[in-house]
Amino acid sequence: MDLIERYLHAIRRNLPGRNADDIVAELRDALASRIEDREEEAGRALNPEEIEVVIKDFGHPLVVAARFRKQQWLIGPDVFPFYLYTMRIVALIIAALLVAIGIARVIFGGHDPLQSLLETIGSLATSLLANLAIVTIVFVILERAGFPFEHIRNWNPAQLAEIEDEQPGPWESAAEVALAIAFLLWWTGLFSIPFAAAGADFRIEPAPVFAALYWPILVLVAARLVHNLIQWLRPRWTAIRALLGVLTAVGGLVLLAFVYRAGQWATIVSTGMPADEAAQLQISLNLALRIAIVVVGVVWTLGCLGALWRLSRARLRASPA
Repeated sequence: MDLIERYLHAIRRNLPGRNADDIVAELRDALASRIEDREEEAGRALNPEEIEVVIKDFGHPLVVAARFRKQQWLIGPDVFPFYLYTMRIVALIIAALLVAIGIARVIFGGHDPLQSLLETIGSLATSLLANLAIVTIVFVILERAGFPFEHIRNWNPAQLAEIEDEQPGPWESAAEVALAIAFLLWWTGLFSIPFAAAGADFRIEPAPVFAALYWPILVLVAARLVHNLIQWLRPRWTAIRALLGVLTAVGGLVLLAFVYRAGQWATIVSTGMPADEAAQLQISLNLALRIAIVVVGVVWTLGCLGALWRLSRARLRASPA
């Protein structure tokens, strides 16, 4: 019986100390009952090899001990779908953000495309591992605290999105959120993109109008980020989403009007280029920016009209019949 005692001792080491003695006694009786049943079938006492088979069928010590623990997993089956959904959101945002930064460095920073691709892949792997580890730790803590179960029990079916309410796909939503985050990081100076190609004899500097509108632009992009997050994660908040859509669209049009009135949006600073070529390049660049501003204005106007339409629909749904 030395093998049985060793087996029970291995189980006991992984049991909660308060109930370990009672659990081991219960397991000893269950194991003895199985051995007695096998001996009755065989009509003789079991040899050590046969007892070893009975113990193996009983289960690995860690598995048996886990049955008596309240928590047998890091993230339980009820919470695991929410964990996967959150992991997907985080992964999409990180991927879209790093791709956007990599493209911007190639276009504006003159980085080698292959080198930028390799750097983006390396950064993506590191960022994903770090952020997904953080998400996992957060969910483990939340599950231990019981928060997900409260959320699951209190969810409201009435908050589900309307069937006719078109929602952007996950990649589209992730790209919008990532671009907004990337712009805020760049706008606040947390990372920089040199507006000059490597080895170029000029650099591009923004016109003073952008410095004058620093805070309005910052607030507008932050509000748009909140709008995109609500549209993605809380689609049923139609009134708030539509109101934010209208405010950001109108605010964008107002800022765009101020920017357009400036008449000049970029300055070419020569670092070796002839003055006449620099002047001509500046004229061409500002002409391209003028066209871009007009196109953006048209798109934002249509977006503003669409947001007003959604807001009116949300108010009609909220009003009593």
